[in-house]
Amino acid sequence: MQFNLVVSTNKSAVKTWLDYGFEIIGTIPEGFYHFEQGYVDAYIFYRKL
Repeated sequence: MQFNLVVSTNKSAVKTWLDYGFEIIGTIPEGFYHFEQGYVDAYIFYRKL
């Protein structure tokens, strides 16, 4: 299994991980500080290998 943390505002990264068969299994509210947008959510992705 593999876990990845992806910032929710990074739409291209979110799409890439979904395209590779990962699924979002959780959200960390305000889990990442973006220098322009402030605190944003982070997604936890999972895929069984």
